[in-house]
Amino acid sequence: MTGNNNRRSPLAALVLFMIGLAIFGSIIAGAHYFAVDLPAQQNIRVPENSNTNELAQKCPTCIYNCNYLPDSEKYSCLKYCELIC
Repeated sequence: MTGNNNRRSPLAALVLFMIGLAIFGSIIAGAHYFAVDLPAQQNIRVPENSNTNELAQKCPTCIYNCNYLPDSEKYSCLKYCELIC
């Protein structure tokens, strides 16, 4: 009349089930990150209507023009050029 005492408690089974779900979810999330999110982050393009090329061309001109101002105005002009560039 010996009973089978190898049964786990329901709480232990629930904890193991939750750990299994967490591991499975982490694997799925990692696969999604590498398959979808990471390539989308690496293929970022600058919008065609952006004015980055215009600003890049204006930087040397702005700095050049600031050099001919008096010292009191030169530094504020250079700070403005830093904002543009």
